[in-house]
Amino acid sequence: MKRSIRGACIKGVVSLLAAIFLALSQTGQASAQKPFFKGKMVRIVVGYAPGGGFDTFSRLLARHLKRHIPGNPSIIVQNMPGAGSLVAANRVYAMQPSDGLTIVNFHYNVAMQFFVGDPAVKFDPMKYHWLGEPSIGALPRVLFVRTDLGISTLEDLMKRKEPLALGETARGTGAAVGGQFLNSVGIPVRNVLGYRGSSGVFAALERKEVDGRLTSQANVQSTYKRFLDEGIIRPILSLGKDPRVKPFPGVATLDDLKLDPGQRKLADFLITTWSHLRIYGVPPGVPPERLEVLREAFRKTVQSPGFIKDAERQGVIVSPSSWERIEADMKQLSQTSPEILKRYKKLAGLK
Repeated sequence: MKRSIRGACIKGVVSLLAAIFLALSQTGQASAQKPFFKGKMVRIVVGYAPGGGFDTFSRLLARHLKRHIPGNPSIIVQNMPGAGSLVAANRVYAMQPSDGLTIVNFHYNVAMQFFVGDPAVKFDPMKYHWLGEPSIGALPRVLFVRTDLGISTLEDLMKRKEPLALGETARGTGAAVGGQFLNSVGIPVRNVLGYRGSSGVFAALERKEVDGRLTSQANVQSTYKRFLDEGIIRPILSLGKDPRVKPFPGVATLDDLKLDPGQRKLADFLITTWSHLRIYGVPPGVPPERLEVLREAFRKTVQSPGFIKDAERQGVIVSPSSWERIEADMKQLSQTSPEILKRYKKLAGLK
C-alpha cells in the first residue's frame, strides 16, 4: 500500500515537472517566434527640414513601411536639418552598434565629402548598411533661373555682368559644388549658402531673394511643379542624363559648355556623384537578421501599389534603386583617382 502511494506520488511529481517543462518550452518558443519589431518604434531621421523632397518621401515611407515589417511597429519621422544632411548622417552613425530601430535619410553627395577627406564627415559610407532609394537620383541636374530676370538661354546668361545668386544649403553639397564648377568654367553664378533644405531655397526664389537653383529636374517636376506651371522659373542648363527622365527640349547641355579635356573629366565625375539622391541606411552593428528584414521591407514598400498611388497623389515620382546598386556606386566613388579628388576638393572649398 505504501509503495503504491509512493509510486503514485512520484508519478504525480514527474507529470507535474513534465507539464512545467512543456509550458516553459512553449513559452520560450513563443518568445523566440515573436518578431523583434513588434511593439517597437522605428525612427526615420531626415537630414532636411520639413516640406522638401527628402521629407516628403520619408513621410510616405513612414505610412507604408510598417506594413511590410513583421510585428507592424510604429514609425515616426524626425527632421534633423544641418549642413546639407551631414548633421543627420554623422549623428545616426554615432549610434552604433545599431539596434535596427533608427533609419537615416541623407543626401548621397554627403558620402563624397568623406572620400575627399572633409574633416566634418564623421562617418564611413562604406560601413553604413544601405536599404535603398525610393526616387530618381539628381540626374539630370538642371540650372533653373527666375523667369522675371529675362534669361531664356545659356547665351543670355553668359552676357550677364553680375553673377546669378544660386540658393544652396551648405558648402560641399552636390548643388554647391556644381555651382562652383559652373563659376570655374566662366558661367556667371555664385552660391548663397545657409538655406534649410530645398523648400527654403524655393521660398527664397519666390521672394526674389535668390536668382536660381541648381537641382534635380525630377524634384522640380514633382515637389516644386508649381514653380514651372506658374512660370516662376525656367530651365537654362542641364547636366547629365537619366533614361527615366525626359529632358527639357531646347535646353543647353554639357556639350554646349565647350570644356577642355581636364574640365570635361571633372564634369563627368561630378555627374557620377549625382547618380543618387535620397539614400536610406542604418548604422553599423545592426544584427544581420534585422538588417535583412528592413531591406526586404523597404524593397516591398517602394514596389507596393499603395505606396506608388500615395506618391502619385502627392505629385512625386517613384523610381527606386536597390541597396546593392548604392553599395556598388559607393565602391566606385572610393576608387576615384587622386587627381580628380584633388580638383573636386578645391571646388568644395576644402583644404
